[in-house]
Amino acid sequence: MAYLDDRAERADRPETSRPEMSRRAKVRLAYGGAATVVVIVAALIAVNVFSSGPPLPVAALAHYAGSLELNASGSELAAWNQTSSFCTSPSWSVPDGTVATDSAGDATLTMTGKPGSCVAIISPGTYSSGVVEADINFPALPGAPDTIANWTSFWLTNQEKWPVDGEIDAVEASPASGVNTVSYHWGTHESPRSVSTDDSSKIRASGPNLTPGWHIVDVVFTKGFFAVYYDGRIFTSFRSSVVTGSPLNILLTSSVTPPAAEQLIGGTPKNSDSSPATLAIKYLKVWSYHD
Repeated sequence: MAYLDDRAERADRPETSRPEMSRRAKVRLAYGGAATVVVIVAALIAVNVFSSGPPLPVAALAHYAGSLELNASGSELAAWNQTSSFCTSPSWSVPDGTVATDSAGDATLTMTGKPGSCVAIISPGTYSSGVVEADINFPALPGAPDTIANWTSFWLTNQEKWPVDGEIDAVEASPASGVNTVSYHWGTHESPRSVSTDDSSKIRASGPNLTPGWHIVDVVFTKGFFAVYYDGRIFTSFRSSVVTGSPLNILLTSSVTPPAAEQLIGGTPKNSDSSPATLAIKYLKVWSYHD
């Protein structure tokens, strides 16, 4: 996910500057495409997860996990509801999504299916490094069981300082392609930059992509490095000095892509639908980063 004002040109154009953003524009959802930046793909060494002792992340493994800093249940996550403040642009998103807790105790984020219908939870705390893990049920697009519905994302950023402090998109169901991508954004308001797995020469995907249903997603991050794991298997990693190590909030958001985005993404969205859709989260945990 990224922020963009209504005057923006297509975000998937390599290395182009975007117009200066207003404060109001910072909460607008936009597709972040790849930039022409050469990166080094990190090789990660797997370490066994111990079966006893404090809980450890499923995929990022004991090698990266320090002390457990956050263990949020579904009901606790529901209290992070920031739909009214995040989904505020009349041309992009409508704050009519709902956050609740279901009978299983999972947090649920539900969009109405109307164009621009938006919902968001944002962590009250920030993290400059760590291992973040969430167990997430991604909704399926009706008639397309292999496609995650809507502009659904699990990501980390500082909205007030975007993109200067960086943005890690661990899951972004791209409306342009209908396929999940992992991206990193940085730079300045006048010249934001990004790299993404939608351009394999920038960040290479080394594992299977996500499909709808329950998945455990892990994000390992620190200054100069991040990696993303899906269901215990590394999906991609990135080493670069542009990874800031600045404090970032954790966000889970989804939006029915509005017609105003069609010019930005270059056509009709591949994954938005007029039917209501629900994203569910069983838990979210954060461990400190252990080098």
